Amino acid sequence: MKMDMEADKKDVLNILFQSDVKLTAQAYIKKIKERFSLSFFEAKKILQQLIDAQELSYHYLYGATYVEKSFLKPVSITKHFILKPPGFQGRSNQSNGGQKKIDPNKIELILDQGISFGSGQHPTTQLCLAAIDVCFFEKQMMASKENLAGADIGTGSGVLAMAMCLAGLTSCNAYEIDPVSINEAKKNVALNHLTKRIKVIEEYMKESKNRFSIISANLRFPTLAALSDMIFNSLKNNGIAILSGVREWEKDQFVAIYSEKGFELVWQQDEKKWSGFVLVKKVC
Repeated sequence: MKMDMEADKKDVLNILFQSDVKLTAQAYIKKIKERFSLSFFEAKKILQQLIDAQELSYHYLYGATYVEKSFLKPVSITKHFILKPPGFQGRSNQSNGGQKKIDPNKIELILDQGISFGSGQHPTTQLCLAAIDVCFFEKQMMASKENLAGADIGTGSGVLAMAMCLAGLTSCNAYEIDPVSINEAKKNVALNHLTKRIKVIEEYMKESKNRFSIISANLRFPTLAALSDMIFNSLKNNGIAILSGVREWEKDQFVAIYSEKGFELVWQQDEKKWSGFVLVKKVC
């Protein structure tokens, strides 16, 4: 993409991507203007170029216009996963704001951008996908296990259930109670040809004694704390919990709660003041 300003595109994008809060279009233009000593109209032109190139998109929420990473073309979201819109042919060269070619061996997740949580925009979704990277690829924590069954609590768009199955999970129960999310999850599961492996269940998850090899949940801290017993009891020995939705200042208390239940923390990462975790159910 050609930019007729001296501002480097990666630096401009990082203003947005590294912000701890959502930026309105006006706030983003102001930051570009201040960062690169540009006029308002020059900064606005840079934003429009990024919108036209589908690097960024506008998102309307509660009467305000925000700027976000665009998912109108494939985006490399972690080391092993690409989020791809339905109907897009071929692969994009977009990767974290640069022009690096996407590895053809990466796993494509086809995701229709609805209103359900789990579109890939939020740091907690990205943390969970990074945790799936760790479990299935980097640490090979699932490699020696067969007939892997998993669960995703509060599946939203279904993105985590789909990522786990495409990474190697045999089957996954995706639990959700919101009617809109249920419909969107079913649609996304079908788009990824996973209807025989992912069952979208329209209810709260109930305890299933020693049933699952892995459970994911992208929920807020109070809910995760309340679910700790159920998650522990539903996992097999050495089963894995991929959890996010915890603020940085809550993570010590969160880890203490799960450690007391019998979990061992094996991975933790922070992103924009949110935290993600991989915990293993310890054998008694």
